[in-house]
Amino acid sequence: MRPISGFCCLLVLVTSPGLSQPVKSTPAQITCETLCGELFTSIRMEPDKMVMRLEEALVIHEACAAEIVTAAMDAVNAEPAQVRKIVETAMDLAPARAALITAAVKNYTAPVVVAAAEEQMEVRRAVLPTAAPPQPMAGEQVMRAELPLQTRSIPIVEVRRAEPVPVMEPQVQESEPSLKLKDVPKAKPMK
Repeated sequence: MRPISGFCCLLVLVTSPGLSQPVKSTPAQITCETLCGELFTSIRMEPDKMVMRLEEALVIHEACAAEIVTAAMDAVNAEPAQVRKIVETAMDLAPARAALITAAVKNYTAPVVVAAAEEQMEVRRAVLPTAAPPQPMAGEQVMRAELPLQTRSIPIVEVRRAEPVPVMEPQVQESEPSLKLKDVPKAKPMK
């Protein structure tokens, strides 16, 4: 009786849902836009690994074969030799999507680069006199500034002008006539 009860206990432990390992969930599918963006970037960064990156993208998401081929052609600037490699690789890995791949290649147009409108800048230049440099006027000082990163010093004219103090007219305050209080007793001196 003991071996059968031990077997039953073991069977209960193995088949109980709380003690079994959880089922692993499948990762979410990557969108075509994300996959094509990553493919474009990786081909631009490492053009010699183009075929390998294209194969990876087609294996990850075969349903996006037309978009993947278009993104790869954009990445190689539609160079004929590279486009031939792209089409051969795509046809080998996704033969069921051959019609979509062919249509993508036939309908491919290079993206048009639109230059941003240049911002109009107004450049103002100082009009310099052709005569000798101005001499300091009376009351002005010419000082030299030493710049730490330059090997020779360039004199910089610093002009300091004293601003006149505004003249204020003296205001005369007229004193009011003193009040004469009759009922106020005078204080007595303290001893």
